[in-house]
Amino acid sequence: MGEGYRVIRKFIIILLMLLLILAAGLVTAIFIFRHPTPIEFQQATADEPVRFPRDEAAHFDAQAEWWYYTGFLDGEDGQQYGFELVFFKAYVPPEVRLGGVLPLMVSNNPIYFAHFAISDQAGEEHVFVEQVNLPEIWDAGASEDRFEVWSGDWQARGGIGEYHLKASGGPYRLRLALETANPPVLHGPEGAGVVEMGQAGTSYYYSEPDLAGAGYLYVDGGRQTVYATAWMDHQWGSWQGHDGYAGWDWFSLRLDDGSRVMLFDFRDEDGNTQPGSAGTWIAADGTTQHLARGDYGIEVLEFWTSPDTGAAYPVKWQVTVPDHGLDAVVEATFPAQELPIQLGPIYWEGTVTVSGTVNGAGFVEMTGYAE
Repeated sequence: MGEGYRVIRKFIIILLMLLLILAAGLVTAIFIFRHPTPIEFQQATADEPVRFPRDEAAHFDAQAEWWYYTGFLDGEDGQQYGFELVFFKAYVPPEVRLGGVLPLMVSNNPIYFAHFAISDQAGEEHVFVEQVNLPEIWDAGASEDRFEVWSGDWQARGGIGEYHLKASGGPYRLRLALETANPPVLHGPEGAGVVEMGQAGTSYYYSEPDLAGAGYLYVDGGRQTVYATAWMDHQWGSWQGHDGYAGWDWFSLRLDDGSRVMLFDFRDEDGNTQPGSAGTWIAADGTTQHLARGDYGIEVLEFWTSPDTGAAYPVKWQVTVPDHGLDAVVEATFPAQELPIQLGPIYWEGTVTVSGTVNGAGFVEMTGYAE
């Protein structure tokens, strides 16, 4: 489901401090004259549901927006890798104000940041790289006319059913072409792509859970062909924060019988599930069912403590969706998949297996466990 408001807010506060040093004189003038009037951010509503192709592109009036790609790569050498490529676009929240020119300069112009990770399944090695960009200073942006978002030389472009990705970090460079014949999945109780986020309000949210394709993975300069299966999320809106929420756990699971399931739980500081937690069941034939919190169960079976941060993350769960016969153990392929974010809260995002009444694989994201 993405980093969300907590990540964005902490990230932006840090970045604003850097901008106080870097953004003076000419840069200040550029921002002021580009967008002199504060933006009126939109609120997600079922009266204005997600529509295509309009909503593939970036939304100028969304306070936060992200595009998530997660999946598996099978190499010609028999090795398997997990990958994550995420682009975020965010404006400074209205309550983040430092006085003077800086709030106008930044709050009327988006900040872009991006995450790229590769997990070597056999070697249990997880490599992560992040980028931070302002479109007026560095090379970053997102088209409002078509789907194209970039940060430096990282890029995602295309449209519904067809995407081209490229990113690099550490010893890895990835180039992928992904496609699907299945329509996007619109989440939310009315199937309109509008999801409740508890106290925060609502957001727009759709997924493409059946992407597949091929490309190249470069490792230390050597190139091999890889075959990919992937899940894409696009979420945007102008929610109002998560007071009282410590974080969330998000599951995207691709099951061997052709069904898919997305679940997300908001948690408070004591680990209790909070309003807004929900999910979507996607049958093999593409029909969907909204899952309220009482329609599924998530029980933590095992924790792993990060040697770097001391955070204790769940890494094994019992997941049930009784109406669809799912009763399975979801387990991290290896535990050390924490992302050491430099500008923003650290979180865990990694590959998992599914074993039970039906088997499968997927990704889990967990925020709010590390200080």
